[in-house]
Order: sequence, then C-alpha cells, then structure tokens
Amino acid sequence: MKPMHKTLRIFYLLIAIPIFSSYCQDFNNLSYGYSQKVKVARVIDGDTFVLSDSQRVRILGIDCPEIAKPGKSAQPFGEEAKQKTKSLIEGKTIKLTFEPAIQFSPFSKGGNTKGVYDMFGRLLAHVWLVGSNNKDSLFIQAELIKAGLAKVRYYSKQKRYYGIFKNLQSTAKKNKVGMWNVE
Repeated sequence: MKPMHKTLRIFYLLIAIPIFSSYCQDFNNLSYGYSQKVKVARVIDGDTFVLSDSQRVRILGIDCPEIAKPGKSAQPFGEEAKQKTKSLIEGKTIKLTFEPAIQFSPFSKGGNTKGVYDMFGRLLAHVWLVGSNNKDSLFIQAELIKAGLAKVRYYSKQKRYYGIFKNLQSTAKKNKVGMWNVE
C-alpha cells in the first residue's frame, strides 16, 4: 500500500466516525420492551441464527462456545450449544426484545430503530420462544445458561437481565452443568 493511500484512508476514517456517531444517536433512545415477532430460518451456532428475512441475529448478553470452522477446531460444548439452540428455536416463531444501544456502533442501520447491530452486522436482541398460545414461553438465554452452554458476556450490571443471568450461571457452575463440568 502506498503511503498516500494509507494517509487518505486514515483521513476518511477520522471524518466518518463523527458522522456515524451522530447518525446512530437514535439508538440511545430505544425503549425497553420494544419487541418484534419473527420466524427463525436456521441456527448458525449457539448464540447466532438467521431469520426468515435473512437477517442474522446475535443473542444478547451471552457467549456460547464456538463450533468448528475451517482451520479452527471447536471449543468444548460448542456443538451441544448449537444443537440446544436449534432444538429450541429453529423453524419456530420467536419474539426479539431490544435494549437501548449497548455501545456506539457504526454498523447500526440508518433509520431502523428496532435495535442495534454488532460489528458483524448482526442484530443484538433478547430471544423468547413464542408458545402455541402466542405468549412468551421460554427465555432462550436463560435456557442456555442453565444448561451450562453459555456464559454471561458483553452485558453490564446495569442491564435489565444481568441479575437473572448471573444467578443462573452461578447455579450451573455450582451444579457442574455443561461447560462447568470440565476442569
């Protein structure tokens, strides 16, 4: 890369950050409880899935072990986490609920006030399975944490479900469930 091209890229980046910052301010005003019912097309791994409209979703507040990828082996319990998520939501109607912006994200989609996106363009949301009575029946993050297939991650103490998640994780650790059974 020529030095001039590198300088121009840095210059454009310095201009773009403030523009994206002001463009994404709407996400700071997103109210608790905003929700959207959607259909899950397929599960990618324990904490990521694709909706019927092709939007990728990253489950908020948790981190599941990684599955095998080309050139990278799976983490313990990665496949189990994927299968659990798949059994809970694949092909089913779920409800996504959102929290106000987790952090500044230049990847937030302009004009869309339904949530924030991570650096990979995935929608960040809490996930509830919708039961046959059209009511929320299972909180997916809670199910994965209880089974020892997810850790509480990227979720501050000030957030809505932090206490629940931490208590479920402590119980899973104490009972040596899933990933907590490996030492």
